[in-house]
Amino acid sequence: MVDIHCHILPNSDDGADSMDTALLMARMAADSGVTTIIATPHSNLPRAKEKNFRDAPLARRFVELIQQVRDAGIPLEILPGAEVMCMPDTIGMLREKQLVTLARSNYLLVEFFFDERPDYMDDMLAAIAAEGLHPVVAHPERYEAVQRAPGLIEQWFEKGYIIQLNKGSIMGRLGRGAEKAAGWILSRGLAHVVATDAHDTLVRTPDIGSLQQLLEDRWGFEYSQVLLELNPERICRNQPVIRAD
Repeated sequence: MVDIHCHILPNSDDGADSMDTALLMARMAADSGVTTIIATPHSNLPRAKEKNFRDAPLARRFVELIQQVRDAGIPLEILPGAEVMCMPDTIGMLREKQLVTLARSNYLLVEFFFDERPDYMDDMLAAIAAEGLHPVVAHPERYEAVQRAPGLIEQWFEKGYIIQLNKGSIMGRLGRGAEKAAGWILSRGLAHVVATDAHDTLVRTPDIGSLQQLLEDRWGFEYSQVLLELNPERICRNQPVIRAD
């Protein structure tokens, strides 16, 4: 399996707080069947000094993490990425090549503030697509606008935007609103990818085993395979994602 959204890069955001924690997360992910993780530190946050892997400190941590995982004998590939906060300067930064895509592909993982207006989200996603990129909408089930009007997901899906749900939302660990919205999206076949959005080894973990079983039990083996294996792999290879039948 491939996890395209994971805060495993140590000392970079509110995720792994040390290299030891990152290695524990890597071992936990590998033991649960994950073969590849895209490290996605928060990027382009207001007042953040480090925005992406192009900043030297993050680049050094990324290289060090890969080496430490290899030295520990953990069978896990780590690829570069970022979770980009959509801000007014996002398009300008894209044009200046200052933001990092998922595994150097044309897929860009983006997030919004949870109370963001739907018209702003629509405009930003359209602008990113106009730059020749595929927006991957991180955890839309957590956004208030989606919880109020989940039909917004249908519009994004039909426009070709990639819908990425969080493990914690599906498993009821991120609030009833997120769980309900995630179930609505899954029941209609509107999700393309499910990822852990892991931050630690205790609460928001990279263990994907229990999630895989839940998806298979409720929505079927084939859909689970699309969400956890086929589409994440296609994103890493910069290939078109597929829709669930």
